[in-house]
Amino acid sequence: MKYLSERGVAVTEMSPDRFSLHVEGKRHSILEEGFEGFLFSCWDYAPGPGKDDFRVAFGELDDALLAVWYFYFGEPVRVSEWHVSMHQHPNWSLGKLAYRIANAIHVNSRQFEVTAELRRGDLIAFASSAGGQPLSAGRYATALRSQFIACSSASTSSQTLMLRRDLEEAYVVDSQQ
Repeated sequence: MKYLSERGVAVTEMSPDRFSLHVEGKRHSILEEGFEGFLFSCWDYAPGPGKDDFRVAFGELDDALLAVWYFYFGEPVRVSEWHVSMHQHPNWSLGKLAYRIANAIHVNSRQFEVTAELRRGDLIAFASSAGGQPLSAGRYATALRSQFIACSSASTSSQTLMLRRDLEEAYVVDSQQ
């Protein structure tokens, strides 16, 4: 934790293996050691996950510390023509992101709205069938399928890249079609 403190992250010990992390003007997060290794999370919505919430496990402390540092101090990366806030999604891999962008489906705004609405409908149906049970891995995965992250283009303002939070779908949405 000294590493993070020296680099501008406010670290508060909640217990010997759980720490609250914060940088002025940015979201709070938690870093804890558990059975899965080191869990880095940022969870603001109940029950969630909200659009920017995440939980990701790292096998090594160094990997978790690097993810924390990158989360707070990283900048969006450019992949092809897209500006992607990868630092805000520590569970994403650059390889999978690049693959998904290269295979993005080109649609107009209305086509994307229909697709996004179908994903939200799937989530509502799943949530009602789950009967208010706690968030399991399956419910978390289903929630991610209903959420998209918008990325801007470096070359045209009429197109937006919409990445599904689990990186299983990508759409280039053209607002002028």
